[in-house]
Amino acid sequence: MKYASTQAITRRGILMALVMMLSFSSFAQAPVADSLSTESESRYNNDIHSFILHRLGQEVKQREKMMNKTVQHYLINLPNAEKLYDETFVRINSSVQEDTTEDGRPEINYVYEIAYNCHHFEGTEDDYPSAAYLWNSSNSCRAICNITRNMIQDNLSDIFAAGTRIEVTITSTTDAAEISHIPYRGEYGDYRYMPAVYNEENVRISVNQKEGITTNAQLAYIRAQSVRDYLDNNVSAIKNGNTEYFFTTKCFDMTGPHYRRSSLRIVVHGAFDAQARQMEARLQDDEYVDFNIPAIEENSNSKTYALIIADEEYTAPLPNCDFASNDGEVLSEYFVRTLGLPARHVKVLHNAGRQEIKDNGIRWLKDIITAQKGDVHIILYYAGHGVSNAKFGPYLVPSGVDVSKIRAFRSKTGNLPENINLKKKDAEKILSQCISFDTLTGWFNRVEALSYTFIIDAGFDGIQRNGKPFFTIKKETKKARLPRVRSDIVIFMAANPDKTAYSFIDQHHGFFTYYILKELKYTRGEATFQELFENVTKNQAYESSLQGKLQEPVMVIGGKLGENWGNRTFINN
Repeated sequence: MKYASTQAITRRGILMALVMMLSFSSFAQAPVADSLSTESESRYNNDIHSFILHRLGQEVKQREKMMNKTVQHYLINLPNAEKLYDETFVRINSSVQEDTTEDGRPEINYVYEIAYNCHHFEGTEDDYPSAAYLWNSSNSCRAICNITRNMIQDNLSDIFAAGTRIEVTITSTTDAAEISHIPYRGEYGDYRYMPAVYNEENVRISVNQKEGITTNAQLAYIRAQSVRDYLDNNVSAIKNGNTEYFFTTKCFDMTGPHYRRSSLRIVVHGAFDAQARQMEARLQDDEYVDFNIPAIEENSNSKTYALIIADEEYTAPLPNCDFASNDGEVLSEYFVRTLGLPARHVKVLHNAGRQEIKDNGIRWLKDIITAQKGDVHIILYYAGHGVSNAKFGPYLVPSGVDVSKIRAFRSKTGNLPENINLKKKDAEKILSQCISFDTLTGWFNRVEALSYTFIIDAGFDGIQRNGKPFFTIKKETKKARLPRVRSDIVIFMAANPDKTAYSFIDQHHGFFTYYILKELKYTRGEATFQELFENVTKNQAYESSLQGKLQEPVMVIGGKLGENWGNRTFINN
């Protein structure tokens, strides 16, 4: 079976030749062929540069989501003496930052920020008591310090490599209460004319044990030093790094506990430099389906409509579904650019619940079919979690599923307990919020269209995309079977209902979605369904087996279609 059309191979060869002659200006220097115009060189360099920054940003945001979910669990399970006010929220923000080193070389940095805010100030007890300066005298500062330690150790150890240049900016504030004298016990030593920023001005601050604290500037500064002391003694990655501290202090012109706070901003210099260089080399080999998406004539596939459901974020304690959002975003680009669907013919629902899928997605498609008197081709795509019922019947698990009243999902840590096997009553509560294949296809009963194609990138065996346990429902039968569907529907499924559908971490996609996109890219959407399925099966099975998580897709074909399904294509002129 051919892997790609001659046209696609030729185009790919030209692109690779072009890209290999170009350089990612920030990280490599390579000669550019004289035949290339300066404008072309700049455009391709900018495309590569933008893609690398976008991909790194995706990785950072993926980690940010995971970390903030962990933060929620941490805050819920704090001891009563350390509990935060109900309206207090701790949030991690992270980003990729371009910069230059002191000798003018470009670098790509990682930025980590953590702070808290409160929706209602009255009666809060999270902030520093009026004259206190120790980090652990403020519940919120204690939480920020401990969360930062845990995040760096458990989620960011690869970014905080030993010897890395790190800048830590600690911001601490006071309210406007007048200070006469606060004893300073010298826990952090004496300071003489130390540089800091106070009320947005560069100042020098002195504090010593003998004279104590007599100004708000000193109090805010010592609060910041207390946080620094915690980081130095409890976060080995910061202690072992080439770390420099900066202190930003402020005195508000109002009084109240909510004006006495601390927050952190950490910059890891050059955190992504090596990765950027590796990505540039791989872009020259055209390895990323998210880059250089081929395009055909705009709006040329005007009879095709697509609904994309990308459910990545779930309510705790259910875990998120890694990369589902990116699956949906990139696939929508392929539908428009590579398959020629008009942009208005593609609808993307992110993190949609069952009712939203029905009201804003399925109804949209049905109205279109009715308006066009069935003269349309329909594509429905889903990326997210799945589960199978007692008889292995597959169900989609939409975002917003509420498991709070199910005892099996409760745990002391707040994380999803392992090996959850729900019995009948609990299973009914879950499945009533999910969407079975029978329901999904039944929504289109008596609604005739030229073709229906469903693409389902979800697993139903109780394992998440990342290989960790999800949950299962106690089975009444021992053998899984493929779902039955009405006679005019073709369903591409990522795996059998009793097999796992994994994510391709390196590519930021589900395995199944990645290889579908790869086929669409190299064939410019011209492959038949049979060619596409055979090539996806071959290449996905090979790569997933190398990674120790074999995954083979399956087809579910309506009875009326017989062998004709294989001749279908996504391009319907």
